[in-house]
Amino acid sequence: MKLLPLGSVVKLKKGTHLLMLTSRFPLYNNEGNIGYFEYLACLYPEGVKDQESFFFNHEDIEEVLFEGFKSEQEEAFQKKIEEALPDIKYPRLTIL
Repeated sequence: MKLLPLGSVVKLKKGTHLLMLTSRFPLYNNEGNIGYFEYLACLYPEGVKDQESFFFNHEDIEEVLFEGFKSEQEEAFQKKIEEALPDIKYPRLTIL
């Protein structure tokens, strides 16, 4: 799976606001059920505000409006994630 770089701006299928990616594979506590989503984002262009965050996965994205910066470090991180994915002990959560 190819992840979007941090700083990418997306529109979700079930959303009206644009979001900017701020983290990948964040853990989420859903009433004691801890799992992960592929992305964590903030509102764009507002940025991080009042701890308002949005968790989602790649299939929730309707459109990628901007792809963030890609460097050698990003490429290495992508490879590390691909290798680690099968060993993640937390369940992958989805948006209902």
